[in-house]
Amino acid sequence: MALRPSIAVVLLGAMASLGASYRTPNFIVEAPDAAFAEQIGKYAEHYRRQKAIEWLGQEMPAWGRPCPLRVSISGSSGGATEFGFDNGSILSINMHIEGSADRLLASVLPHEVTHTVLAYYFRTPVPRWADEGSAVLSEDDRERNVHEQTVWQILQMPGRAIPLRRLFSLRDYPRDPSYVMALYAQGYSVTNFLVGQSNRQVFLAFVAQGMQNNGNNWDAALRTHYHYRSIEELEGAWVQYLRNGRQQPAQLASNRGVSDRRDAGPTARVVLRQTAPPAQPILEAPQPVYRGQIPDESAPSASPRPGYYQVPPPPSVRLEAPEFERVPPATPQWGSR
Repeated sequence: MALRPSIAVVLLGAMASLGASYRTPNFIVEAPDAAFAEQIGKYAEHYRRQKAIEWLGQEMPAWGRPCPLRVSISGSSGGATEFGFDNGSILSINMHIEGSADRLLASVLPHEVTHTVLAYYFRTPVPRWADEGSAVLSEDDRERNVHEQTVWQILQMPGRAIPLRRLFSLRDYPRDPSYVMALYAQGYSVTNFLVGQSNRQVFLAFVAQGMQNNGNNWDAALRTHYHYRSIEELEGAWVQYLRNGRQQPAQLASNRGVSDRRDAGPTARVVLRQTAPPAQPILEAPQPVYRGQIPDESAPSASPRPGYYQVPPPPSVRLEAPEFERVPPATPQWGSR
């Protein structure tokens, strides 16, 4: 009998730790409190609609089952979304994001939602460089600026950059954490460079064609959708673009739509894909932490409605179990060309 009060206290504490739930047409949000769960749910639906229009030119239909979206407040931001693919179908989506309120709303959430847009378009795991590059492109200026600084730093460091032909061939994150950083930074920079020469729909069509022939069709895809004859020619132009101060590239892409997306080749078996790197890399400053994970400042003060936070307006711009691949230890110093 004497144990009953202790058990009751434990049960009450466990129930309190569960937080609150808020359901939207496409998400079931679990967050620390009801007001923030509602805010996350509304932002998730906003980004789902906005990113689909930006990348696909139209909204996505409602998902057959809402995506569980678990939210944790912490001082280090991050996120992961897991997909189950089966022969061109998406069987499941599960999302987890964490960080301070402002980083979740302005950076981490749009990053993870963009992964769902690409999953809907391709219906199969996307090459990591394009998947992460597109997702970073959906984040706010603060995070994108960090990646822009980091890519130039990586290109200047001997052996740290991944040649684009190798980068394009990677199906998953490199085993070496230092190359994970390069994958994110270079993936974002190349994606931004190509989208700047065309638009998001042309870029997706390019990736879909490049994924053909077991991921060995990139040269043909470049000739079809851009003016480059090979990955090496693209690489030279991209590095020169960075040297020139990241000026807006000329409009050189063809005006192609998104009709060839299925040619990427749907998976013929159930595949799990998670958008989370194996480890956080270590590099001298600046140090971006991936998927919107940059050092957080204190959360802004709450707005008049309890549980809601003041954040900048939503930005207008901007899947098989993990299978790590090894990057050759010796890579050229691209910044010294």
